[in-house]
Amino acid sequence: MKHILSILALLFVLTSCNFTEEITFKEDGSGEFVMTYDMAGVMEKMKEMGMDSSSEEKEPEKMDSIIYFKDIFEERADSIAKLSKDEQQRLKALESFVMKMRMDEAEGIFDIGIGTSFDNFNDLPELIKRLDEAKNMNSQGAGQMSQINNTAVAKATENSLEMVDFKYDGKSFSRSFKDDIERSEDDLKALKEEMEQMGEAKDVFESMSYTLVYTFPKKIKSVSNNKAIVDEDGKTVRLKMNFMEMIKSPELMNLDVVLED
Repeated sequence: MKHILSILALLFVLTSCNFTEEITFKEDGSGEFVMTYDMAGVMEKMKEMGMDSSSEEKEPEKMDSIIYFKDIFEERADSIAKLSKDEQQRLKALESFVMKMRMDEAEGIFDIGIGTSFDNFNDLPELIKRLDEAKNMNSQGAGQMSQINNTAVAKATENSLEMVDFKYDGKSFSRSFKDDIERSEDDLKALKEEMEQMGEAKDVFESMSYTLVYTFPKKIKSVSNNKAIVDEDGKTVRLKMNFMEMIKSPELMNLDVVLED
């Protein structure tokens, strides 16, 4: 399992991937936070590399599974007990996370979602920090991953959610890029230069998207961002943006939502 996820993590960075940041709120203020990676491009890459499972003898692969981090840690309790106290505590903090994997080769679907529930919205910043740890669990120690992490694209997206302020009081919600975050001109210049040197891969990165999906227990009265769309049920707002444009101008995804009484 660890080897498989390491490969997926590597391919996910190298190929087209669309991101969805989703928060669902309940009446009592609790909810769920999930980051979903649409990795259909990864599946196509696997086919090109001869790693697909479909052939005349085999049916196209189809999978819909849920992996609970807590169960994995319980299964590996003996190994975890040999780790340092700090390392054990780091893993303990990830017990509430869940990974959902959905694949349907025939339909061209391949989604991986990582998330957790929260009892209080004030817990979200800490959960977001843990999310990065959960994503990186299976890529640590891979030489290819360390090289990829040094690219301008990787540096531009590193801990990006920790640069965002979330506020919610049951009546209104806001998502905003933190004012005290300074964006390095050198980093943006390096990103631009790296993109220009990508050749055909440039088109792949430029086609990537980032989507916000927020669902509330009450109907939405107003939304500040004119690019946002409210679903027919009146309780869900969506905002989709080109991924590279979001990296260059993250404030374009600022969002204020006012709910009906």
